Amino acid sequence: MKKFIPLLLVPILLLFSVQVFAKALITVNIKAEKEVTVNKEKKMVAAKAIDPGDVVLYTISYVNSGDEAATNAFLDDQVPKGTIYLDGSAFGKDADVTFSIDGGKTFKKPSLLTYEVKINGKMEKRIASPEQYTNIRWTVSVIPARGSGQVGFKVRVK
Repeated sequence: MKKFIPLLLVPILLLFSVQVFAKALITVNIKAEKEVTVNKEKKMVAAKAIDPGDVVLYTISYVNSGDEAATNAFLDDQVPKGTIYLDGSAFGKDADVTFSIDGGKTFKKPSLLTYEVKINGKMEKRIASPEQYTNIRWTVSVIPARGSGQVGFKVRVK
């Protein structure tokens, strides 16, 4: 009977192994670049040193190295302090882009991002401007197993 027990454990362990590895596994890499001119030619380089007025492109690359598709995956990033989001610069194939003005607590489409301000003792609702955006969220409906993609945005340094 003792010899039979280890043989029963092998199929059970294999079953659990399949369940553990059959999942989506998303890894993310963020790159910050700026455009420079070298010998009258423009090219993108790592944004190691930046100056006021520089435009920085942030690219977020993602890979699903898992065995299953990831559905409704959120990719969130902050608009760096000391920068202003450039209106219309967010990109991402098959991604729904939303923004936050409260540090990433809530996300909405730009036309729905509102705040209230008191004017002459009366509260008025205003639509937030891109300069007020604090965070960006991309919702990717499906990242297939072994699939990858990129999202990103631009900012101007204050």
